[in-house]
Amino acid sequence: MKRLLLLTLLLSFSFLKGTAQCDTNKINTRNDKVLNLCYENPKAAIAECRKIAAQANTCKFHIGEIRAYIRIGIAYDVLSQTDLSIDNYKKALAISEEQKYLKGIASCQNNLGLIYWRKNELNRAIRSFHQAKLYFEKMADYINVGATQNNLGLIYEELDLEKTALFWYRKSIASYKKGNDKDQILDTYSNMGTAFNALNKGDSSLHYSELAIQGYRRTSNKYGLAIVLCNKAMILDDYKRYEEALKIYEESAALSKKIENEYLYLSVLINWARLNRDMKNTPKEEKILLEALPIAEKLKANEQLYKVYKALGEIYLDRNENQKAKLLWNKYEIYHQRYYMDLRDRTIAKTDAIYDIKSEKQQTELYRKKKDAELLQQQLKRKAENTWWIVLVSLLALTVITLVFYFVRRSLKKELLTQQQVFHATNEERKRISYDLHDLVGSQLSFVVNNLELLAFSDKENKRINRTFMMSQEAMSSLRDTVWALHSENMSSKVLLDRMKNVAKKWLEDNSIEVKFNVQMEDCVLDPGVSLHVMRIFQEGISNIYKHAKTKKVEINLKEDGDYLVLSMEDFGVGFDPEIKPEFHYGLKSIEQRVEKIGAVYSMTKSPDHSGMVLLLRWKKNSTIA
Repeated sequence: MKRLLLLTLLLSFSFLKGTAQCDTNKINTRNDKVLNLCYENPKAAIAECRKIAAQANTCKFHIGEIRAYIRIGIAYDVLSQTDLSIDNYKKALAISEEQKYLKGIASCQNNLGLIYWRKNELNRAIRSFHQAKLYFEKMADYINVGATQNNLGLIYEELDLEKTALFWYRKSIASYKKGNDKDQILDTYSNMGTAFNALNKGDSSLHYSELAIQGYRRTSNKYGLAIVLCNKAMILDDYKRYEEALKIYEESAALSKKIENEYLYLSVLINWARLNRDMKNTPKEEKILLEALPIAEKLKANEQLYKVYKALGEIYLDRNENQKAKLLWNKYEIYHQRYYMDLRDRTIAKTDAIYDIKSEKQQTELYRKKKDAELLQQQLKRKAENTWWIVLVSLLALTVITLVFYFVRRSLKKELLTQQQVFHATNEERKRISYDLHDLVGSQLSFVVNNLELLAFSDKENKRINRTFMMSQEAMSSLRDTVWALHSENMSSKVLLDRMKNVAKKWLEDNSIEVKFNVQMEDCVLDPGVSLHVMRIFQEGISNIYKHAKTKKVEINLKEDGDYLVLSMEDFGVGFDPEIKPEFHYGLKSIEQRVEKIGAVYSMTKSPDHSGMVLLLRWKKNSTIA
């Protein structure tokens, strides 16, 4: 009897314990409370959420487990541990998909989209937002549908696709109105104002900015109001409505300072200073810039720092305070270089995203054609099945249909293969264009811009003027060469030789340096891509001779050697040690990279007969770039 009583008590205790562990209301309450902790003390929040997830898993309360993992993802995001954040969102996503929990899927995809966006993985962000939008639509959650559409608009605006961005902004407004949310819609109005301004549609930009301003004033949203006021002031500045812009900047700065948002306050100060420069109010501009400088240094904002140093340097140069100006210009060059590197990475990410978007569209078109082929196959099969009642006609029809289907299928397969080849070729062409424009035109134009900015304050730098002019000519010549190669389906060795002679004349003969061409080859067809690399190598060699050789004579030989072409350039100048490669001099490195691309052989040696140098290049006549 005692044993029976003891067993009953143990079973009752186990039942009560299990019931306590599976109290779903308690799990939901803990999940609700821990959300604020994710922002205030993320490490403590992670520990608590793991306990909640384990408890929810024990009693198979999947929604509680999903919410716990989402909160862990939020906490890791706050700690800037992005990879761990993504891992936990993916855990929550996997459980949500297994349980077909639409809200969990939508929330995880939306949060993943925000993280990929910050990581500059724009195409992945777009895919995640589209997935989130799809599931929010299934739940008729129009407010979150509007939010994801607004995010898509922001990403496309970042990709400089303003018209596509406006399409999504309009969709977002429609969704917010359907969800009866008059407050969230204000952010979209503000974004539309920015997009219209980028398209130089000032009236539309001011209209939507004003709608956002009125709404933010009604809802007392100081952060949103400060942003849209700054954007409106920038538009008014462009329209030279300076007095209106001045008052708006003052209000925007006051709001930014009041809510203690240093990034926003810094942005307002820099734009406000630009307005005072346009108004020729140099003392006020200087005062604002000096206020902005310590904030930018504290935030380590490269873009804002280089702008502030540049503007202050211009002011001090104008006042002939050359020592101050020199210090500021040195700092400007440092932070401008850092910003340029960041911008280059963002530009590459944007280019890849745009290319991926276009590729996906093409793949979708191919998929549609494949489905059309399958549908055609099904239709043909049904027709064959419906003609059983006349044997002779049935056999004839089946034969005809089979032949038609065979040729259609073969044609579609061929088209699919052609499209894939086009994809591959387009991708490689894009990379080649990016290489040329970045390595040549980009660096040259950057040099031109920096020097022209300096020369705006001095009329004594005549050597720099000449050098800048030459660099601009080089940039234009490089661009023409790139376009020339891109639009040339065939290239002859005669055309290549003519371009070499033009380059040699411009750099050497026009500067009193004798040039002698020795040509021993038949006219032949060359690959345009290979020819462009050969021209770049030739240009670099000619440029080095002009700048460094100090010679009065140059011999250039171009001859045929079996299946190869051989180019040699010999100067009679002062020479140098080719093993010594000075820092920040990338000419020889660029030549080596191009030689590798076309599978050529290259050497740079001292002449055995005099003090000058000999550049030798040997490549196959029929070589191509894949």
